[in-house]
Amino acid sequence: MRTVASSAKRLTEANPADPANSPLHENVYRELRRDLIAGQFQPGEAVTLRGVAERLGTSAMPVREALHRLVAERALDLGSNRTARVPIVTSAKYAEICEVRIALECLAAEKATPLITEHELDRIQNLCAEVSAAAERHDATTYFAQNQEMHFSVYRAARAPLLLDMIAGIWLRIGPTLNYLFDDIRFAGRAAATNMSIVNALRSRKSIAAREAVAHDISHAMVWLVQHLPHGDTIPAVNGKMRK
Repeated sequence: MRTVASSAKRLTEANPADPANSPLHENVYRELRRDLIAGQFQPGEAVTLRGVAERLGTSAMPVREALHRLVAERALDLGSNRTARVPIVTSAKYAEICEVRIALECLAAEKATPLITEHELDRIQNLCAEVSAAAERHDATTYFAQNQEMHFSVYRAARAPLLLDMIAGIWLRIGPTLNYLFDDIRFAGRAAATNMSIVNALRSRKSIAAREAVAHDISHAMVWLVQHLPHGDTIPAVNGKMRK
């Protein structure tokens, strides 16, 4: 998770896309949403008003509004004791989600191929290097954050805001689940290498190759994950040693 200081600083900064400061509850919502997408929460983890407020340096009211929105979006579950928790994604649900991911993310990669700039490609390649370095030093927090940013940098290059929003909605549900991938450090290393095949296809301006590289990336993770995800409500242990 990010430090309290860095998270609180982000909440008080103006949104660059909006000249006026956003309401505090909107900033809290964006911060939590960003962390869920980037896998900064664990499956089954409780997300409490007090815990989030302390981490972000804010009061409980904006946190409550943000949590209600995330529950409505099914990014969080609300338990019988009214505590919000990160959902547990079963193997069957993850397989279904991956079908949707392949349809949306492959389309985004195809649309991005003729539009992406060399500057964007250089940045994405640097992100790939950071993902690989994080895998080598077993730094899961950096790995997932940079891996998410690498993929979304590709999808933003499609210049299709609605498509990007749909992809973000899917990642909102599976970001925490990707933590299980780090139970096998060998997988993380292979996944980091797979990212480069996406970059190479984009540099070659081969849209079909870009689609295939993204599909392989998603399918590769799915094959591993469906064997390790629960079939019911049991939460499999995530290797805590990988979290920093």
